[in-house]
Amino acid sequence: MKTIVFILALAITAFGITGICVPSVLAAIAQHINTPGAFYVAAVIRVCVGLLLISAASASRAPKTLRVLGVFILVAGIATALLGLLAFDCGRAMIDWWLQSGSGFIRLTGLLVLAIGGFLAWTCAPVRRAA
Repeated sequence: MKTIVFILALAITAFGITGICVPSVLAAIAQHINTPGAFYVAAVIRVCVGLLLISAASASRAPKTLRVLGVFILVAGIATALLGLLAFDCGRAMIDWWLQSGSGFIRLTGLLVLAIGGFLAWTCAPVRRAA
C-alpha cells in the first residue's frame, strides 16, 4: 500500500507543478468537472484515495498525520457525492467562482496540491538501505 501511495503522491506532485506552471490546464479540468457525473467520479476517487491513505498510514513516516489526511479526504469524497446529488448548482457555483478568481489563485491552488503531494511522497518514500 505504501508504494501505491508513493506513486500516487508523485502523480499529485506532478499535477501541482502543472497547476503552477500552466494554470490553464487546471482550469480546463475544472470546466469538465462541471457535470453531475463528473462529481460522482471525483467522489469515488476521493473516497478511494482516503481509504488508501488510511490503510497505508501505519507503514508511513507520519502515521497519525496520514490517517487524519485520509479521513479528511474520505469525508471530502462523501461531501462531493452529496453535493452532486443534493446541491449540484452550489457545486457548480463554487467551481465557477474558482475559475473566475484568476490565474494567481489557480497557481496558489497548484502550490497547495504540490505541498500535499510532496508531503505524501515524503511520508511513503522507500527507505534507503545502507550499503
